[in-house]
Amino acid sequence: MARINIEIDDDIHKKAKLNCVLQNKTLIQYINEALKEKLEKDKSKKNEK
Repeated sequence: MARINIEIDDDIHKKAKLNCVLQNKTLIQYINEALKEKLEKDKSKKNEK
């Protein structure tokens, strides 16, 4: 697993952190899942072309 430092908008961080608490996940888990979903979505769009 790679370690990265990122900057995100304060509002996005607050909303993501709240969702993590509600879903009983860590912020890292939440971000990993979001990135995986986005990559799959982009892959399917690429395959449609």
